[in-house]
Formats: sequence, structure tokens, C-alpha cells
Amino acid sequence: MKRYKRLWLSHARILFAVLILMMVAGSIWDLPISRALYPGHESSIGQFFAAFGEQPAFLAISCAGVLLLLRRRSINPGWNTLLAFSGGALILFGIVMNVHEAVDNVAQLPLWVAALVTVFMTLVCSVLLAVVSREASTKTVLRFILTVTFVAIVTALLINIIKIPWGRVRMRLIVQAGNESYFTPWWQAGGTLKRQLLAEGVAKSELRSFPSEHTACAACAMLMILLPTLSKRLQKRTTLCFLLGCVWTIAVALSRICMGAHFLTDVTAAALVFLGVAALGIWLFYLNPRVFGRIWNFLAARQSPLQTMMKKTDEGE
Repeated sequence: MKRYKRLWLSHARILFAVLILMMVAGSIWDLPISRALYPGHESSIGQFFAAFGEQPAFLAISCAGVLLLLRRRSINPGWNTLLAFSGGALILFGIVMNVHEAVDNVAQLPLWVAALVTVFMTLVCSVLLAVVSREASTKTVLRFILTVTFVAIVTALLINIIKIPWGRVRMRLIVQAGNESYFTPWWQAGGTLKRQLLAEGVAKSELRSFPSEHTACAACAMLMILLPTLSKRLQKRTTLCFLLGCVWTIAVALSRICMGAHFLTDVTAAALVFLGVAALGIWLFYLNPRVFGRIWNFLAARQSPLQTMMKKTDEGE
């Protein structure tokens, strides 16, 4: 674990430094960068990432549910029913959210296409993850399940808690209106301008630029850095796993700028939110033995609430 800790800290520090530099650059040149990258219309590649760019977050949740179903008996047979329900709920939640986000972001995308792609990706990723983790201990798998679920859900929640009241105008609305006075720096919440545009009939979705939910959810692909903890075969490929996640994140972030949906600071801030939540999740479930130890002891050593309820019912009879 010490070796992994050093690697994680090293990668996190480099990523944090790069993101801070990008945040500074965006704070100065947000509008000129978007002018240069946004052509004023949507592209097919941009629509692809708009539909499926968020998949890493919700795939992580679905795959965590599959692992929980597969490992539930080895955690504690007495918790079988509750763990099976929890695993099924995670799978369903991840699939429903993936399909919803796809058709919500690309209105012309048929529902059946979004569902087919989502189910296919869930199956592929779940099978690969099950194969990778088959030699890992149940405790190690549970750490992974808790971490990816916590990071994916908390990241998405935080982004929406910030984005909805913030009210930053998207670049595409600025171009469409031909009014660059709508542009506001990232540190300035919408306030008066937001109320004015809403009163004029502007859709709420056009006032949710900061931060980028697509980028934050895409950044969950960087949780692949945890895969080597599940398999000895991947132990020397920790950096590769991390870089693959970075490539997807960059592709999604760039596509959102080129679609006029976000500015550089929007996507950078989203990545910073993910990084902070990921650091917290890894600390809670990997690096802090007390927190995970209590969770493991609670699940492995105690009867489930259903067992306790049934036992009391039998005693009452």
C-alpha cells in the first residue's frame, strides 16, 4: 500500500499543478480561447461526447454494483439479501443515469440507441472488472467498490450543487446572441444577469456553464488508477491506467469547449472537484484503516437488520 500511496500522491500532485496552471490561463484568456475553438456550430464528434462523455462515472457505479453482487456472500452470507438489493440498485441507477444523460444532452439520439450502448458498455466493463478482480481478496474488492461509488456520486452531486445556482452563461449563447457582455469570469456568479436572461425566456440549461458536469464525470475514468490494487498483473501499469483515464477526460473536456458548452475554467474546475473528491475517497477507504475497518467489521461480523428482525419475530412467536 505504501508503494501505491507514493504513486497516487505523485500523480495527484502533477495533475493538481497542471490544473492550477490551466485555471490561471483560463482566468486570463477564457473568452479568447473559446472564440478560437468554438466554430459557432455543433459537430458530430462533439455530439458523441455530449451523449456518452459522462459514462465513466455511471459505469463505475454499475460495475461496482456487479462486483457487490458477485462478492456479497463472501462478505457475509447473512447480509446476502440486503447486499444483493444494494448491488442491483447500483446497477440500475448507473444504467438509468447513463441513458438519461445521453438523450438529455443529444435530443435527436434515439432512446434505444442510448440504452443499447449503455447496456453493452456495462456488460463489457463488468466482465473485464470481474476477471481482473477474481484473485483479489473480498476486502480489497470492497475497498474498490466503496471508493468508486463514493467518488462518482459525490462528484456529480457537488458539480450540480455549484452549477445550478452559479448561473454562468455558456459560450454558445454568447455567440448566438452576439453579445459578449454576457461573458462573466468564473469567480463571478450569475446573479443579476441570470435573472435578466431567465426573464427574457432563456433556457436554464444555457446558464449552467460553470463547472462542467461532463468533464467531472469523464474524469472518473482516472479511477482506473485503482485497478492495480485488484490484480498483480496490473501492478506495473498503474501509470498507464491513470493516463488512459486522463486521455478520455481531456477528449471530453476539449469537446465541451469546442461545442461552446463550457469555457476552459469550467472544465478545469470540474477536474479539480473530481481530484478533491477522489483524494478524499482514497484516503477514507484505502489509506485510513480505521474508517474501512469499522465498515468491514460492521458488514462481516454482525447480523444484518433483516436477520435481527426475523430472529425477534421467531422469538416472539
